[in-house]
Amino acid sequence: MVAPREERELITELCSRLRLDPVIAQLLVRRGLASAMEAEAYINPSLAMTHSPFLMEGMAEAVIRLEKAIADGERIGIFADSDLDGLSALAVMDRLLDLAGARSDRVMRYPVDDDDYGLNMRSVEHFKKEGVSLLITLDSGVRDVAEVARARELGMDVLVCDHHEPGDVLPDAIIINPKMKTCSYPFRELAGVGVAFKLCCAVLYAREAEYNRRFLIVSGEDGAVSVSKIRNMVIESTEIFEGPLNAASIGMADCDFLLYHGLDEDFVGDLRGAGCSAIEHFLSYIEPEEGADRALTLEDWCDAFSIRSDLYSRRIDILSRIFLERCYAASAPLVVFARSSLDLVTLGTIADIMPLTDENRILVRHGLDALAGTKHPGLRMLLEKNGGGTTARDVAWKIAPFLNTPGRYGKSRLLARFFLEREEGVLENIIAEITDMNERRKDELASLYSRLHEECRTGDRHRAGDGMYFVRDAGVPDGLCGLLANRLAEAFGRPVIVVALAQGRDVVKGSGRASGKFDFFSRVVPYSSLFERIGGHPQAFGFSIRVDKLEDARRAIASGLECAPYGKKEHGFPIFADVRPDGIAGFTTEFVDSLKIFEPVGHQNEEPLFLSRGLRVAGFRVMGAGRTHGKFIIDGPARIEAIGWGMAAEMAEAAKKGAVDLLYSLSINEYRGERKPQMLIKSIPEDGYEPGTACR
Repeated sequence: MVAPREERELITELCSRLRLDPVIAQLLVRRGLASAMEAEAYINPSLAMTHSPFLMEGMAEAVIRLEKAIADGERIGIFADSDLDGLSALAVMDRLLDLAGARSDRVMRYPVDDDDYGLNMRSVEHFKKEGVSLLITLDSGVRDVAEVARARELGMDVLVCDHHEPGDVLPDAIIINPKMKTCSYPFRELAGVGVAFKLCCAVLYAREAEYNRRFLIVSGEDGAVSVSKIRNMVIESTEIFEGPLNAASIGMADCDFLLYHGLDEDFVGDLRGAGCSAIEHFLSYIEPEEGADRALTLEDWCDAFSIRSDLYSRRIDILSRIFLERCYAASAPLVVFARSSLDLVTLGTIADIMPLTDENRILVRHGLDALAGTKHPGLRMLLEKNGGGTTARDVAWKIAPFLNTPGRYGKSRLLARFFLEREEGVLENIIAEITDMNERRKDELASLYSRLHEECRTGDRHRAGDGMYFVRDAGVPDGLCGLLANRLAEAFGRPVIVVALAQGRDVVKGSGRASGKFDFFSRVVPYSSLFERIGGHPQAFGFSIRVDKLEDARRAIASGLECAPYGKKEHGFPIFADVRPDGIAGFTTEFVDSLKIFEPVGHQNEEPLFLSRGLRVAGFRVMGAGRTHGKFIIDGPARIEAIGWGMAAEMAEAAKKGAVDLLYSLSINEYRGERKPQMLIKSIPEDGYEPGTACR
């Protein structure tokens, strides 16, 4: 299929203006980037480009209440969920309170042992006993209506900082959650730690002189005057005016400060004469401290903030961008806090499998840099034990599963201690304990998955109609329900619920998972009355339920899925560039290294994939002790290797044809100091892939 004309033209523009390889440009366009400016923002994302926390409903009220507690020395209670997202949020909030000068000891709680999901009454009573007057819930709380009501009854104010789907009834609290139906925050998919980070940033920015002041940025250009209104790092509006102008027409009465650039001095004089005293030249306002060698120009500021001014068609947009960058950079506490906490934000965001798009991608992109240079002694020791890798893949496959292990076994205190401890000797013991626990988890998970996969594949015991597997098993620990449900959902391409039938319990726990973009949670919510507690995300949720309600829940959910648009398993490879066989020679180490601009790759920001048809196989052999892996040698000048993990049998059949179609990613194989590009085969497609226009 030939790419549309608009796509070809945009690819050509990206190659020209951003000096990109045509294949890189094609991959960017197929990610939905519609202009050179969007592509540049994707390649070089700035923290100042994240959404203002004050766009989130309840944020201003939350900042006021938290600042009062800090100023008055109130005892603050923090309740966090027990997983990596929740406890990294707890550590982020702890850092904020230290930096903000909170004087009293804070009281911290999280689910332990066999505690139910979310805030519990035992913790509420404990907070009251400890003299807490402000309770903050992290990565939890939005569905804990009764527990919050009890806290209010005991005289505590409650600030709910959550990212889970809210129910129809909301808790009596200050709520900040981008998924609130009445919240207009531009990005709904922040992790729990991401929402906590935004709250902390709001507290620190609210201490700056520019907080709650509306700035009018006025630019004279091309015979017209452009005006942007900015308040609390939000561009509220941008307008272009022509004809006779005065202070009233440009909205001066509605602002606290006017910054101008390129205006006629007579017009500036008229503004001052109209009583507009808070007026200053844009460059004078943002000028660095006294002692600079010379006054910086607009281009100097663009260079300082890595802004490609040639990609902007209007100067007012350049001025607004510089102003936002300067607001962020000028707040030393905000910069220090971000540098010291983005490593934690990254861990929680990746561990909770949040989409690495929009704001999450910016936070994680900078957070991976922060992780590589982390000052946290425990994280530093853990990275060293894992070879020092700090890509999103390293976090997703090594670090996050390791750190999530204590919570899966009801040992949340261990992970909380890991984050809050600074003594290296103590941290070594904590890491050793988690290591032993993690090895047990891997063995237990592998054994359980193998058994349950076979039971689901060969029998009807776990089937719930045509649309779902509903697994009830006494051998599954509470903490492994989600992992097992996720693996089974991926394997069978169906929604899966796994319930831990703990012996002797009237109330048991379980998890639901769905692969792809199927909103499983919304299909279960209508039956919430059958559960003791339930909460989560569209593709992942947890619950507790009475044993005698399990069969009712199974029937109801299965019935609700009968008409669900959940067909055969998606191939999961939606984005790829097309490369002809003669273009394979262009896969140099330099080209493969250039693919790093797509980092961090992960959920909904998948690694770049390539489709090549008619590749000739010059050689094939099987690899590995179990002879389950395969290697092609692709014919051509480069003689590039193509590796298929667990694909030996499929590759052997394909090799008989002499020529193959491959869907693959690219990586660097490093061996004895030599670096060589290699293909990592994702699929050997026979049909179903419609390639676009080949770029090479």
